[in-house]
Amino acid sequence: MQNDSDSRSARRTKHLFKDALLRLLETESFAYISVKDIVETADFNRTTFYNHYIDKFDLLDDVTQDLLDEFSDALQTSFQKYHPNSKILINKTDVTIFEFVYRHRYGLSIFKQSELLPNFSQKCSQVVQDKLMDIWSPQVDMAEHRLKAYTKIFTYGLMGTISGWMSEDFSAPPETVTQDFVDFYNLKVENINK
Repeated sequence: MQNDSDSRSARRTKHLFKDALLRLLETESFAYISVKDIVETADFNRTTFYNHYIDKFDLLDDVTQDLLDEFSDALQTSFQKYHPNSKILINKTDVTIFEFVYRHRYGLSIFKQSELLPNFSQKCSQVVQDKLMDIWSPQVDMAEHRLKAYTKIFTYGLMGTISGWMSEDFSAPPETVTQDFVDFYNLKVENINK
């Protein structure tokens, strides 16, 4: 029981440090953010910080990995049953990826526009491709090079939609972006089914 509350407490503490870093990044460059700034924003002390992280770069890595892991999970939920050979129309309610992006828009925008992670967009694209290959490979009877090509094209379409939406400062609600993406994908499926 003690370990359970310790890990719950540790997760909560780490979450507060991550949140503090993201809040600071909204107004300051990472280069100018100190551990002192992070602990003051999170309302903890430096000892607590160093119990969880080596330095601010370690914290940044943790924040980045969390975003990429959650992004990957949202992808799986959204597209698991809509593989390249699928003749099923996408159900809008299955596609949660745009809700995820909208919920995390501030963190994603900070990473995309900052010097912190110059290859963040490429990392996200690679996560999409790798995850889709993982979930679609066992489901389709297709040559690997064709599946890779399809997955790459799908990834570019998805990431282009997300990137364009971000560059428009999320002016459209996630429901609209989801519907537009679903309509485009379903047009392909409808043409195959004719």
